[in-house]
Amino acid sequence: ELALYDGVDPQDGAQIGPRTGTLADMRSIEEVWAAYVRQVEHFAAHNVYGSNRLEIEHEQTMPLPYLSLLTDDCVARGADITWGGARYNYHSSAAVGIPNVADSLMALEQLLFRERFVSAQTLMDALAANFAGYEDLRQALLHRAPKYGNDAPAVDAWAARAAEQYCRMLRGFTSSRGGPFLAHLFSYTLMLRLGARTGATPDGRLAGAPLAYSVSAVQGRDERGLTAMLNSLSRLPHYLAAASSSAIIEADPRLLAEGEARDKFVSLIQAAIRQGVGQMQWNVVDAETLRAAQADPERYRSLCVRVSGYSQQFVLLDREMQDHIIARTKHAS
Repeated sequence: ELALYDGVDPQDGAQIGPRTGTLADMRSIEEVWAAYVRQVEHFAAHNVYGSNRLEIEHEQTMPLPYLSLLTDDCVARGADITWGGARYNYHSSAAVGIPNVADSLMALEQLLFRERFVSAQTLMDALAANFAGYEDLRQALLHRAPKYGNDAPAVDAWAARAAEQYCRMLRGFTSSRGGPFLAHLFSYTLMLRLGARTGATPDGRLAGAPLAYSVSAVQGRDERGLTAMLNSLSRLPHYLAAASSSAIIEADPRLLAEGEARDKFVSLIQAAIRQGVGQMQWNVVDAETLRAAQADPERYRSLCVRVSGYSQQFVLLDREMQDHIIARTKHAS
């Protein structure tokens, strides 16, 4: 978002990032990419500074004796984990929204720079208006350019590029104790809170809508089946994400029926592991069951779902998270 607006927050007009030009100033998708990278690098440096400051503060104010007992070498060294007693001292930093970045860059590359379907100024006007009065353009952004999660190499390459840039960039930072910064390709539950603070984006996403969960496809956009989704995942550099990558994949219960269907499902998971896909978390439930649970929570009290690195009874989640889970594609093939 900041790469499109010259480092200016469009919500209040504040200059919070470096000046990298507006979309209207850019003549190629590589210029957009360069602006994006500059913004990411700028805020990563700020985040590293904040993490290191907290590390120094926690050393003085927040010892963790129980965690230290369970962490290798703290007892032998007689040092709390916050004092550097652990065998491995590192920080981790999470990249949130990489699938949205990929879909947005692909839409810009195809519709703005290659096909000249829309002008930069018209697109900027549409984003500023949250697509009010520009629904035809929004539908084109959603459907004319390929989306990550559908085994489309061009957009998957943007996701891989964004992930690799983030992971390799973090290698240039160190903690206050000289340890490394490791990348998470993982959003936890931040895709809701950060999505609420992000304006409309060139992938056709409306302002305030959730961002993608971790490296899963944007909810509802993986339309070509389970194999296609896993092929897209396999193109990401999971091996660079030392602090883990994560995807929640939704499967229709029919895929796990006894017999041939279940055997194929097992083979699919094994193939994804051989392709280098990182952490895969599975929900096996259909959208109709989830909607029924929203309408009659007492009847579905025992229904558990994978949320974001943890599982929870569906009826105990707030409505926003329930809707987000329902909107994820439920793969039936």
